[in-house]
Amino acid sequence: MKAYLIPGWGEDLNDRNYEAILNVYKQAGYEPQFLPITWSYRTIEDWVEEIKNKLSKNQIQNSLLSGFSFGAMTAFSVAGTYQNPKKLHLFSLSCYYNDDKPKTSWLQSIGKRRAASFKAINFSKLASNIKCSTDIYCGSKEGPEMLHRANQANKAIASSRLFIVDGVSHDATDPQYVRTIETALKI
Repeated sequence: MKAYLIPGWGEDLNDRNYEAILNVYKQAGYEPQFLPITWSYRTIEDWVEEIKNKLSKNQIQNSLLSGFSFGAMTAFSVAGTYQNPKKLHLFSLSCYYNDDKPKTSWLQSIGKRRAASFKAINFSKLASNIKCSTDIYCGSKEGPEMLHRANQANKAIASSRLFIVDGVSHDATDPQYVRTIETALKI
């Protein structure tokens, strides 16, 4: 089975040690594949559309789909609007949905069009469409908004598990985070 990984905002394979996650997938018996995104001057709708153009419904349905931060938002949105994967892994799911109250200073820096796009996404509606096995990860030092979003996702998605990675901030490639992913794949 394929295991797709969507990176965080503005990142590609070389910006973080995404290879660490891909190696964990490979060791667990998956065929890992990195899914780069065209981030610049695009909105969440564009990112979801890009994934839909790269992967058929059948490819998603028979895979583990994962993402980090905005990549997790993209994976979550693909699962909630297009096709549920066999498994979904959300690493540090960003908290920029219409029912979140993110820090406005950062939201302003990403552009009005992109911010408006985030505010139009209904988290609860998307979550209700996700029926697959879902693992949600969040670093314990990511802040109250991120921890709240992780807990809300865990409550809203019926077949989910929540993993709080102790002592880690917003970095899915931190060695402790990667070990948690590895352990979760064995459970």
